[in-house]
Amino acid sequence: MSEEQHEYDDSMMIDDDETALEIAALQSEDMLPQPKKEYIYHKEALTALLDEISQKKFKWIQRCDITSSEPIVVDKTEDDLDRELKFYQQGLEAAIQGKQEVLNAGVPFERPDDFFAEMVKSDAHMARIRDKLITQQKGIQNAEEAKKQRELRKYGKQIQQEKLKEREDQKKASLDKIATIKKRLRSGNLGDADDFDIDVDSDDGAGARSGPNKKGGKLAPNKKRQLKNEKFGFGGKKRGLKRNTADSTGDMGDFSVKRNKSTNFGGSAKKGKSKRPGKAKRQRGL
Repeated sequence: MSEEQHEYDDSMMIDDDETALEIAALQSEDMLPQPKKEYIYHKEALTALLDEISQKKFKWIQRCDITSSEPIVVDKTEDDLDRELKFYQQGLEAAIQGKQEVLNAGVPFERPDDFFAEMVKSDAHMARIRDKLITQQKGIQNAEEAKKQRELRKYGKQIQQEKLKEREDQKKASLDKIATIKKRLRSGNLGDADDFDIDVDSDDGAGARSGPNKKGGKLAPNKKRQLKNEKFGFGGKKRGLKRNTADSTGDMGDFSVKRNKSTNFGGSAKKGKSKRPGKAKRQRGL
């Protein structure tokens, strides 16, 4: 037989094997139509099984089951806030009810005061956390204090401006009163100048004088001048006190004859004790 004949026979054998496998698969139970299952509801049997596995015979502390009094009803499931609020309310109710059940059972659930448990994190790590929290707290306090100081400075600046404005107004009013009094002094009509209660010097330097106080036909000095006179004296002439006058020139009371005595009017004064001779004269005299 030739090689082509052998190849043809092999291909035919492969096709026969595949056909046989397909027929066997079609004849299997999985591919055959299955009869419809019939479900039987045995209420008594199910109730008996429920009673057998029920935990009602156990105490609550062994079961620890809580059922909410009202079911959760969410109008809009897309509303996350409403849905989470309902979950929170249900959990809060369960926590309160569970705490009461534990208290009724007489089982301690709170940590005693002398309880000691090893911490998961080391003391050094907790100290770093504590320092960090303290630093953050100080930063918040400093920020609040700085904000408060800024507000106080702003308020203080406003008060200062109001005070300065008030002083300027008072100064302006005083200057206006002074100008009014000076005008009245120039015109000679004092009018009600005493109502201003201000002592003002006139332009000629004589000063404002009170009308009724006169001494020898002259106006008495004002209060300001009187206070200065009481403090510093009445003044007087200060210039030319050391100049010679006719009286001082003819006064010979301070002249001393002894101090100014001389041999003659044109000669020198009386010679005093002779001086010690020099060394050469002393040696020759020996």
